[in-house]
Amino acid sequence: MSSVRSFNDFGQLEEIVIGSAEHFHIPDADASLRHFFGLPEDHAGDQVTESDLARIIDETQEDLQVLADTLTSFGVSVRRPDPAVHGSPLTVADWTTTANHSLMPRDCLLVVGENIIEAPMPVRARYTETFPFRGLLAEYFASGANWLAAPRPRLADATYAYDGDTPVLAEIEPLFDAANLLRAGSDLFFNVSNTGNRTGAAWLRRVLGSDFTVHEISICDDHVGTTLHILRPGVLLANAGRLTPETIPAPLRNWKILWFDEPEDDGYGLTWPRASTWIGMNILSVNEETVIVPAKQTELARQLEKEGFTAVPVPYRHGRTFGGGFHCCSLDVRRQGSLESYV
Repeated sequence: MSSVRSFNDFGQLEEIVIGSAEHFHIPDADASLRHFFGLPEDHAGDQVTESDLARIIDETQEDLQVLADTLTSFGVSVRRPDPAVHGSPLTVADWTTTANHSLMPRDCLLVVGENIIEAPMPVRARYTETFPFRGLLAEYFASGANWLAAPRPRLADATYAYDGDTPVLAEIEPLFDAANLLRAGSDLFFNVSNTGNRTGAAWLRRVLGSDFTVHEISICDDHVGTTLHILRPGVLLANAGRLTPETIPAPLRNWKILWFDEPEDDGYGLTWPRASTWIGMNILSVNEETVIVPAKQTELARQLEKEGFTAVPVPYRHGRTFGGGFHCCSLDVRRQGSLESYV
């Protein structure tokens, strides 16, 4: 039986991949990075010493190890990527950049049932981000999983368009980060944003076939993990600073909503943050009753506990620095649950 099988983000977790910050490299701010982060044309890049970056990486590695140990204590099998040295030149067609990291498997890989899909990511520095995970992908393929990859994008300059002042992706080719997806059994909610276009949603819809419904939503500028989570069928955690009852995706509006509006600011260690304070609600569910939360987010933990969940605090110091929290830095490989409609 395939060792890959996950249809949602809340069933009992059995196996997970956790990323690595080792050898994190800061690429130049090219057109794709400026578009993603809203940086000006004359952005000067990060001014950080090697020693400060090394400290930040070490602290992140420590926190990820605590996360891994915590998950292991719940009986979850934890896997890690192969070691990789980032920063080597990467040239595709008419652009050149350098590789970034292998920290966030949620962004570059999408698990839907027994399918594991390499996403067509729009940031050029992330073009080879799945490579450190290829050893695991080969293992999962040997176990019977379907290992797929979206068409490798060209990422020409014309990709990075604007609707007024809002960055959007042109519909030249399928593009999306896997973290644009909210999974709920046979229903997938695809956030059309500056990290996913409608052509990407159409590609995914056709590849997955009639067993799945891909709903197009637009609830935030990038990934959904800082804006909306399904805690269990019938219960949502929602970002009160970005959403209203009317902007919750229509099939989920009759669910109970826990509104969160007080994220703590963890600060950031580079010149500019890769994420807003809302990275504090980037949680990871162990099952329908147990949720791992950043240790500093005490108000979020209180709200979850009040609703009957067990909130497990785990330290994570550099979510804003690197632009990813517990959900971003992990990838569910196997969860209990079947192909069913929750909506």
